[in-house]
Amino acid sequence: MKRLLLGLPLWFFLLAAPSACTSLQSMSVTAVPKERDRPVRAEASNTAFLGIHFDNDFADGLRDELRRKCPHGRVTGIYTKYETTWVVVVETRTVTATGYCVAAVSAKARPAVEGGSP
Repeated sequence: MKRLLLGLPLWFFLLAAPSACTSLQSMSVTAVPKERDRPVRAEASNTAFLGIHFDNDFADGLRDELRRKCPHGRVTGIYTKYETTWVVVVETRTVTATGYCVAAVSAKARPAVEGGSP
């Protein structure tokens, strides 16, 4: 093993050691609420050798995870981000969802609709 490593040229180590790249693939934002005092966040990632991924369902649980973090309200103002990171020959895909937990408004607390029947 030592002989194999010594036989590699210096440029191989200079290029391979710091090789990493992260790129933002997509992003989306929903309407941001006035009440922003309770942020909630969920993240899922998937790592693969040579970028060969065998499934695309790694982020399917993000919505449920956000709901679990806001049991007595609703999550709104959701910002999602999908990014990939390459380190030499390994790719990691990451999806992050951040939102705000807002107290649910009951039917009694809602203001009356103007112009409706009495």
